[in-house]
Amino acid sequence: MVKEAKDMNAKTVITYFTLIASFLVASAQSSGNNGDSINVRDANNQKQGWWKVYNEDGKYKGYENGQLVEEGEYVDNRKTGVWTKYYPNGNKKHELTFANNIANGYAKIYYRTGQLQEEGIWKMNRWFGQYKYYYPDGVLKYDWNYNGSGKREGEQKYFHENGMLQYLGDWKNGNENGELLEYYEDGSIKAKRYFEAGKVEPDRTVSLPAGKEYDENIKKYTGKPKPKTIAKTDFEDGYNKLMNPDGTVSKEGTFKDKKLIDGKVYVYENGQLVSTIVYEGGKKVGEESISSPN
Repeated sequence: MVKEAKDMNAKTVITYFTLIASFLVASAQSSGNNGDSINVRDANNQKQGWWKVYNEDGKYKGYENGQLVEEGEYVDNRKTGVWTKYYPNGNKKHELTFANNIANGYAKIYYRTGQLQEEGIWKMNRWFGQYKYYYPDGVLKYDWNYNGSGKREGEQKYFHENGMLQYLGDWKNGNENGELLEYYEDGSIKAKRYFEAGKVEPDRTVSLPAGKEYDENIKKYTGKPKPKTIAKTDFEDGYNKLMNPDGTVSKEGTFKDKKLIDGKVYVYENGQLVSTIVYEGGKKVGEESISSPN
């Protein structure tokens, strides 16, 4: 009886100290702040709970020593939920949703300024479903859709920097398919093209000068000009692009003393581009005729 009692006491003491040791290991590896426990490992050395990754010993280039790099949750040593990574300036770099240690879910990617750049569902190392990309000032640039294979499918939209629609069309398995409309920055139609499996059909392409409206009801070009402010033609030395009143390009290239030195002059007839004159060193060096699509 005495021997058995001693054996039981010895086992109790060993068990007690094992539990205390596990607790001390977890506590030592936790960097609590105001009572919050982070960076905790369990008795099996598995990461659990909320973790914050700091730059230590210069492991992450560009970050200051001890600066927060990323944070998120671990379950059994695997990332789960939304993980946030930061730029060295402290702004968010991206927010990725993890499942079983794999980025698989809604994702947001940011410019260094902190402005949202991209967002959508990231699934199996590719975008899936609706995807949006923004200009640095926050204006929407692309509004796309992806299929399960990571290829663009269905209606796709592109936008000018002023927020006006630039392109509108359908894609099929990653290629343009059917009608594609192109718009000027003032919202008027610029061109209508038809595609078959990503290849344009030139004989069905229609181009219009700026200022023409497209009647969605009867699917015809009305030819009605839209009110438009004509910009001043004053310009400085260097690269310039000069515009005609109808919105077409007149000249572009390098200018000096208001004279085209290196660049092109565009010649039109009835609103259609018919030739391009090339200048080098202030002299005309060639002219290229533009064949009609018809």
